[in-house]
Amino acid sequence: MFEDEFIVSVTKLTSFISKNKFDSIPQRTPYYHMGATITDSVLQAGLNYRQVVYPRILKLLKEFPDYKTTCDFIILMQVFPLKELISWRNEKKLERIKTLSWFFYDNQIENEDHLALWMNNKNNLLKLAQIEGVGPKTIDYLKMLSGNQAIAVDRHLFKFLELADITIETYQEANAIYCKAAETLKISQYELDRKVWLFMSKA
Repeated sequence: MFEDEFIVSVTKLTSFISKNKFDSIPQRTPYYHMGATITDSVLQAGLNYRQVVYPRILKLLKEFPDYKTTCDFIILMQVFPLKELISWRNEKKLERIKTLSWFFYDNQIENEDHLALWMNNKNNLLKLAQIEGVGPKTIDYLKMLSGNQAIAVDRHLFKFLELADITIETYQEANAIYCKAAETLKISQYELDRKVWLFMSKA
């Protein structure tokens, strides 16, 4: 996307946002439960968040509140099968949760504060992207879950761009437009992400 096209797209998006009424959004705080953070990041792709994903995250938070670190979560998975912990049968996502847990453990990431700092290093993000199933959206979503600023462009946010008459070809283009729009509107990236997501999920 050329610079002029980018500026036009950002202008269209900020104008379209201003024309719509959005709910107020409090700043997000991490779960401070790495099992919940890792599970959320893996399950969220392609699934209904309210009905499918969040109830499983809530189950971990309520039933195992003391197992907060990555190490704790790995121990928990040795005691109870992961498929029982989160009531899940899809082997691919179960294996991805395990792989991501061990990856964080091997990189000395024991809590969300560690994760937030670690994800500020671009070289670390390249390592993370080598894990099967971990793409740009999951990386941005993990940034958000750890407390960093990011916009994880999913189908709701892509559709919102279509409604604003903005044509994009890649995830990176969409992400850059949203990030610049957040800066222009003087709101956090998380706030813009959440406002658009809630608006579109209710549509």
